[in-house]
Amino acid sequence: MLNNYFQHQAHIFDIECNFRCPDDCNAPGCRKVDIIVEVTIFDLIRLGRFLNTPAYHLFSQYCHLGLMICEDNIRYKRLLIKMKKPCLFLSENQCVVHDAKPLNCKLFPELYHIKGVLPKLSKNPLFYTFPCLKEPIVISEKRIKALTKLRRMSLREQALSHEYLFGVPSFVIDEKPLRKKLRRNHPKHQNISLQDYDKLLNKLLKSYSYIENVLEKISRLDAESERKNLFEKLSDHVIMEHLMEKMVRPMVVHRLERDDIKQLKRSLHPPAIYFT
Repeated sequence: MLNNYFQHQAHIFDIECNFRCPDDCNAPGCRKVDIIVEVTIFDLIRLGRFLNTPAYHLFSQYCHLGLMICEDNIRYKRLLIKMKKPCLFLSENQCVVHDAKPLNCKLFPELYHIKGVLPKLSKNPLFYTFPCLKEPIVISEKRIKALTKLRRMSLREQALSHEYLFGVPSFVIDEKPLRKKLRRNHPKHQNISLQDYDKLLNKLLKSYSYIENVLEKISRLDAESERKNLFEKLSDHVIMEHLMEKMVRPMVVHRLERDDIKQLKRSLHPPAIYFT
């Protein structure tokens, strides 16, 4: 079933696909540590089939757990799987797993064009060296529909991936305790980077044996029965609608403390204040 699903995804991606990376591109998105590429368990399964490699090995060698700022509320960060940078699948500026690379890689930069954010993105210093952002991108209506469908599939995979690994479709972390700890540990640091947060995060999660639990779940992905169960959930409209709603509007925030992870009922979307 997953084979058919991945083949269907590949077919959608190929619909009127005319974008090509410029010849002078040195793959900055694959190299820069500040550019986050999120990976789901479905990306790991797809890569594993392509490379004939266990998902556990792929995660251990090419990925790590890390944080990303929540767009809805900058006080919070979201736990996710990140590709290690520079990407280890990069060889002489070419992706050696192009046909099976994570969906987030496949969607860049076309998705950002149809969302209308490329002009803003091109002005961000992080993206100054991206040749693909310096010229207009032409995308047909049929291609836009295909990319939109792929984006929906990507979001569904993300929600189920987080539910499978972390127990919630969106694992939101209160950054305040982490920031205080980093300030104490590095009082001379003027700016705390996301990499600083990631190092502390992994240290804490390891002390809770949380990473061991995640690795154990990833090791199960190579069992046919586990993949079948995941695909059945992904195909269940009721289950996925529920997970997508919880992902978009999470009501639980996690606080990493000295010896435990606490769950707090919080909304990332504060209620509107009305003046009469």
